[in-house]
Amino acid sequence: MRKMHQGGMLVLAMALAAPTFIATRAAVAKTSAASSDDTAGTAAMSKEDQEKLKEHNKLRMEIKKVHYPAAKTTIVAHVKGIKADDKKWFDQTLPDKTYTSADDVYSALGWSTAPAPSEK
Repeated sequence: MRKMHQGGMLVLAMALAAPTFIATRAAVAKTSAASSDDTAGTAAMSKEDQEKLKEHNKLRMEIKKVHYPAAKTTIVAHVKGIKADDKKWFDQTLPDKTYTSADDVYSALGWSTAPAPSEK
């Protein structure tokens, strides 16, 4: 009798665990497919979009190099190596105030504080 009870408990445990194993396997498959799509995503970008992403990342790195707290004029003056149009946009878009960090500048520009995906 005791062995039947243990066997029944084992069957019940397996029956309850099976959907979890199936869901986990499906989630792993979706994650693998999504990560392979992400790596192909930058390759599928047009040359123009790749260039915009490169300039955006360059601007983010320049903003990060500034010593904070810093005023808008200091940040704009520090940003170098980007296109003139992008620098003009940056100067006109960034609100005039003192910033405490690079993330504060990113937020003021409406950007995510997480870095943009890099080119591969």
